Amino acid sequence: MASWRNWAGSVRANPSTLATPRTVEELQHLVRNTQPGRRIRMAGSGHSFTPIVPSNDVLLKPHDFDEGVGIDTARMIARIPAGMVLHDANQHLAAAGVALANMGDITAQTVAGSISTSTHGTGLTFTGLAGQVAGFGLVTADGSLLECSETQNSDVWRLGRVGLGSLGILVWVDMRVVPAFRLRAVEEPRRLRDVLDNFDSIVESSDHFEFYWVPHTRWALTKHNTRTQEPAVSRSKTKKWLTKTVLENYAFGAVCALGRAVPSLIPKLATALPSTGRQEFVEASHEVFATRRLVRFHEMEYSIPRRRLPEALTAIVEAVEREKLRISFPVEVRVTGADDVALSTSYGRESAYIAVHMYKGMEYERYFRLVESIVAPMNGRPHWGKIHFQGAETLRSQYERFDDFLRLRERLDPERRFVNGHVERVLGL
Repeated sequence: MASWRNWAGSVRANPSTLATPRTVEELQHLVRNTQPGRRIRMAGSGHSFTPIVPSNDVLLKPHDFDEGVGIDTARMIARIPAGMVLHDANQHLAAAGVALANMGDITAQTVAGSISTSTHGTGLTFTGLAGQVAGFGLVTADGSLLECSETQNSDVWRLGRVGLGSLGILVWVDMRVVPAFRLRAVEEPRRLRDVLDNFDSIVESSDHFEFYWVPHTRWALTKHNTRTQEPAVSRSKTKKWLTKTVLENYAFGAVCALGRAVPSLIPKLATALPSTGRQEFVEASHEVFATRRLVRFHEMEYSIPRRRLPEALTAIVEAVEREKLRISFPVEVRVTGADDVALSTSYGRESAYIAVHMYKGMEYERYFRLVESIVAPMNGRPHWGKIHFQGAETLRSQYERFDDFLRLRERLDPERRFVNGHVERVLGL
C-alpha cells in the first residue's frame, strides 16, 4: 500500500492512489478520470504540521513538469512551476538577476505549498509570498485549466491566492520579482526587555527584523537584515558550515535530545545558546532569508495585530514560568505589512507573528494550547499549515472575506473533490 508522511513525521496517509503527474495534461487527465466521490489532494514538500494534505483516495506528489522558470523582465514577473521547491526557484531567479522581494525562512517548500498556506517572511513594508502573486494556473474539478490574474478570472485570483488546496491544483504561479539585491545581516543577542520596549521603533526602522526569545532566559537573539547593493562580504565556507550546520543543527539537536531525555535540565541547557557575540555579513538575499532545518519539531504560529506583540510575548514568558514548562526551542517573532489576500494571515493589517516549537517526541499540546489561549483572543489568526485547535466557528470572524471564499470554493468544486477532513473543519464545510 502506498504511504506518505510529512517532514515532522507526525502526519501520515495511506492513499489508494499515489501519483506524480509529469505534465499539466497528465494532471488534467487524472482529475477527469478520477471516479466521482473520490477525493484528490496535492502534497507539497510535507512542511505543514497540520493534516492539510492527506487523502486516503488520491494523493498527488509535486513535480515541476521539467519546466524552468520563465522571466518577463519588462513586467518583472516570473512564471514558476507550482511544484518547484523555493530553493530551485531562487537559483533560477538569481541566474537571471532578479529575486523575490521577501520570503520565509526555509526553501524546502514548494511554491504552491508556500502560498497556499500563507507562508510569509519578515519586514513591515513587505508582504508574505501570497501577496507577491500576480497570477496562477489552476486545474479545476472538471479538469479544465483556469488562468487567473487581475485581468483574467480576477475573482478567483483575488480570493484564491491562499486556498489551502481546496479550489483545485495549482500548476504554475506568476510571482512579482525585483532586481537581485543583497542583505547586510547583523545577528546579535539583546536583552528581551530592551527589544520589547523598543519593538515599534525597531521594526519601523528595519527592512527585515526578527528575533528569537530563548525560554528560561531573558535573552533575545536578534536578526537585522538591511537591503543593500554593496559588494558581498560573505562568511567563509568553514564559518558558515560551523554556524549553520554544526551549531544551529547538530549541536542544537543534541541539546534538544538531552532535554527530551532529562527535561529538568532544559533551563540550564538554555544557557548553551549564546548571550554574547555578534556576526555581520553581506550576502545574496535568498542566502540570508532562509536557513537549513535539520532538527525536527512541531510548530504552532499565530498572527496578531502588530501593536499587540509586546503584550502577547510578555504574557507568554510569564505563562511559561508560571506553569513551569520546559521548552528547549526558541520562540520566533516576525512582522509583515498588510495585504489584500482573502485568507492571508496578514489580510488588512500589519501583523506580528509568534511561532512556538517543541522538539520531536516531546508532548506539545499543553504548551501550544496555553499560547493559543493568549494570542487567539487578540484577533489571532493561526498559520494554515501549522498546529492549532480552531475550527470555522471561530476562524470565520477573523477573515472579512471568509464567506466570499467559501462561495467561490463551492462554485469551482461543488462535489468537494479537493478537500479532506481537516480542510472541512477549518472552512466549516
